[in-house]
Amino acid sequence: MNRVYPLAVNTIEQITPEAAGYRVTSIVNSEAEENAMNTAIAYQAAFNEADLPLTDSFLNFPHARVGANGQLVIAAKAGDTLPPDFFKSFREVYGWNHSCWDARAVLQSSETKVHLMVTFSRYRKDGSKIGTFPSIWVITKQDGHWGIKMRSSYA
Repeated sequence: MNRVYPLAVNTIEQITPEAAGYRVTSIVNSEAEENAMNTAIAYQAAFNEADLPLTDSFLNFPHARVGANGQLVIAAKAGDTLPPDFFKSFREVYGWNHSCWDARAVLQSSETKVHLMVTFSRYRKDGSKIGTFPSIWVITKQDGHWGIKMRSSYA
C-alpha cells in the first residue's frame, strides 16, 4: 500500500486506567520515518509490559546508550541490555508502573537511519509522576530490521 506523506502517527496515553487519555501526534514524512516512529512506539509498549526479550526485539545490536551521567553502555547482543530482575527492581526502588509519551519528533532522516527527539514520563500506579526524560534515539534499518541502535537520555 502506498502511503501519502506527511502522515500523522498517533498514540493515546493514559496516566491511570481511569483517566481520560491524551493524544500524542508525531508527523512523519517518509516510510523510513514511519517505520522508525512505529519502532519507538512498539519499544515503549514492550517496556510497559516489562518484557525484556520483547524490548530487545526492537533494538539493533550492538546497541549503545548514553545515560544521564554521561556513561556509555554498549550491549553486544540481545539479553545484554538490562539485568534479568530489572523491572522488579525498578518497581521496588521507584514505584514505577508505566511510562507515557509526552512528545516524539523526527529530527532528521535517511532511508536507513532516523534521529528522533522523544520525551517520556514515568508514572506510579496511582498516576503520580516519577519524572520526565528528554532523549535522542537513533533508529536504524539493519539487515532489513528497524531497531533502536542508540539512545541518549536523562533517564
